[in-house]
Amino acid sequence: MLMSHHLETFAKAFPIEFTVPSRVFVVPTSNLNSTIPSEKLGQRLSQLNTVIAGLNGHGIFKWHASMFPGVFKGQQETAWSAALLLLKTISQTQTKESISLLLGPALKCLAPQFLDGLALTDLLVKEFRKNSRNCDLGATIMFGRTVIEFMPPEHPQRRSALISLANIISERFNEEGTKESLDGVVALGRAVSECMSPNDPQRLALYLGLDDFLSQRFKSRGALVDLEEIISLRRTMLESTAAPDRCKPLLSLADSLYEKYQKLGSVGDIEEALRLVHTASQLSPPEHPDSVLSQERLTRFLKAKIRKGIVSTHVNGLGINPSGSNSSIIEQLIEKVVFETLENIPPRLLHTQSGILCNRDAQLSRFKDGPQYKRLLSRRSSANSQQLEAEVKDVVSECFAFATLSHRWGSGEPLLRDVEGRNIYDLNPTNGLEKHSLEKLQTFCVHALEHNLQWAWSDTCCINKDSSTELQEAIGSMFSWYRRSSLTIVYLADIGHIGSLASSIWFKRGWTLQELLASNTVLFYACDWSLYANSDAANHKADPTLLEELCKATQIAERHLTGFDPGMEDARSRLCWASRRRTTRPEDMAYSLFGIFKVQLPVLYGETAQDALGRLLAEVISRSGDVSVLDWAGEESSFNSCFPANLEPYQTVPHIQLIPGDPAERKCLDLGKAQKLYDDLARLPLARCVHRRIVLPSIVYPVTTVTRKVSSTSPSRCTYQIHASRLAPLEVTSLVNLDEGAGKYFLVRPWHPKSLQMQTGSDDDAIWNLLEQLEQPFNALLLKRLLHNEYKRVVCDCTITARVQDPASILDSEVLTLEVV
Repeated sequence: MLMSHHLETFAKAFPIEFTVPSRVFVVPTSNLNSTIPSEKLGQRLSQLNTVIAGLNGHGIFKWHASMFPGVFKGQQETAWSAALLLLKTISQTQTKESISLLLGPALKCLAPQFLDGLALTDLLVKEFRKNSRNCDLGATIMFGRTVIEFMPPEHPQRRSALISLANIISERFNEEGTKESLDGVVALGRAVSECMSPNDPQRLALYLGLDDFLSQRFKSRGALVDLEEIISLRRTMLESTAAPDRCKPLLSLADSLYEKYQKLGSVGDIEEALRLVHTASQLSPPEHPDSVLSQERLTRFLKAKIRKGIVSTHVNGLGINPSGSNSSIIEQLIEKVVFETLENIPPRLLHTQSGILCNRDAQLSRFKDGPQYKRLLSRRSSANSQQLEAEVKDVVSECFAFATLSHRWGSGEPLLRDVEGRNIYDLNPTNGLEKHSLEKLQTFCVHALEHNLQWAWSDTCCINKDSSTELQEAIGSMFSWYRRSSLTIVYLADIGHIGSLASSIWFKRGWTLQELLASNTVLFYACDWSLYANSDAANHKADPTLLEELCKATQIAERHLTGFDPGMEDARSRLCWASRRRTTRPEDMAYSLFGIFKVQLPVLYGETAQDALGRLLAEVISRSGDVSVLDWAGEESSFNSCFPANLEPYQTVPHIQLIPGDPAERKCLDLGKAQKLYDDLARLPLARCVHRRIVLPSIVYPVTTVTRKVSSTSPSRCTYQIHASRLAPLEVTSLVNLDEGAGKYFLVRPWHPKSLQMQTGSDDDAIWNLLEQLEQPFNALLLKRLLHNEYKRVVCDCTITARVQDPASILDSEVLTLEVV
């Protein structure tokens, strides 16, 4: 029964690829590589048989000891180590449980050689060193662990055995990179360090190795306990290093303190890191490589300190001691998480419980006075670092969660000067404040409070519009604020119990587009502050009926309404969404799209609306190369002739009727010329806008004749028939008087690299796909050549749909990059 009880322990002693049958127990075999000297093998087998004889009379299993060549695939030392472990476990358990079996006397006979004192230890150490490099790493590590287990703490060779085993496990980690090996070598390194005296010559090498493995583990797992141990190790190494050689240890310690600062944001850590770098820079002359390293760290550390310095001033209002050693982990975690949170929320928020507008200092003060902060401080001695950090993030996120208001501005809205230093719930509609606008703000805050949100933000009173700097920051951050808000409350002042979303002016305003797209959770309220359509959904974007109505009202697909990603993707569709909306200030129409396109541009109130839109379109085309934004018809912009004067032309969604291709035509085409055309298009750069000039990669079709036809119904407009090289004749109507003749005009097909399928190896499919694409009709631009090889777009009443006249002529296409003003 005892053997059965320890079967699991026995099995676990073997590498995973071995199987130990439930009733077969093995001992080392006779082999030259055996850890048992061959002259003693017979003697030990006889001793084991003595033990077995006693067991066979007191158990349900039949025991047998014999030689089994090859059972362990030449790893006899593995088997012997396992046998020793098993015998030791049985002996210990027998002592603890006072089980009276004949095994006891048998083990006593073996004790002098197997389980007693230094004799066994010396034998094991000798065999371990003898065979550690003659077998595979798994077996060697198992045997080494057996050696350590049998070795008393005071044994003179314990340290060397630990070092040997650590080196072998390190070798396995370098080969396999497993988590278990890394943990094993770190644990052994710690054990070795405990055995060493402060003056041991190998101490520094050991610390360097342990530092390396701890650093690898910290990089992979980010555990603060490892970082703290790294810092402690590096302090110890610095103390034991002579002055001339202290530069690198100083920089290493500075690096680890910088890591801690990045993790926790403690000012004391970055200050100490900077002091260490300054000390290191004084130890090496300017031309020394270490001086360059010091300078690089000094620059990087200062940038980090400056970057976090602004908000850190407010965070110190928490009363947290940032000086390093006296600051607890939990306090540093709170400081770090609060700093990260404040970076991403509005600097002014309305406190929904008190009705007071709070800046960051006041927000932090309320956080510190709250029960959540005190509860976090009480957790300083419990939970591991990851659990603690997760809890701090959850609590801080909850404490600074806020609601945002989305609405149509009315007259007499409460501004910053009206609410600063006052309780909004006590305000009365006087001094220019309209009753309806004031009640809107008050009711919004109450609804936010009903949703357990302590904070609320409104664009009416939470921005200092007299400060151009603050206004610029607010416009640049507004999309992210709505994205990070826990709830956006949309107030539809013109919608009652009867009505539809699409009829509200809210869907015609420019700023509300980004507010709708950015917000993850939205609730629509009617004019009487009842939920629209009496929907009790926690998020109206998740209500199928309301979501369908939203799609119809905005002409925006469901996937964008529920999971919109800001950026340049499908730029023309985003312009189309905004094309039917208006803003009070014309230039705001462009500014309201900055967040949707994820661009950071200056807000220049006073510039023309055309310049504001032109700067936005120039940024879009320069960052994405998306030429679809040039696909419009209407009034041109003074910014560039390829841009429209406003967004209205984007209301029209381009649609081209595709024509089927004829695969038989492939046989008639010159594959060599087709490959050249493919290569020419592949070499074209992205379109971009530089100093109001558009660099436009294009396929160019020179106009051969322009013929004026009968005037259109409007006396100011003329219709022209245009013939261009390789294109079918077409007609255009324009306000511009075109010169009849050849050489001045060009029809061009703007080109974007994404239109080109990637060609792999000798695959011709990409070429044929290109030719089929070029055979299709396309929206062309009509350009007029100016002096100095510049071009200007000729504006037409409608888009120009062109198509090639002969598919074979596609191979003669002219590919150019033009400069359009």
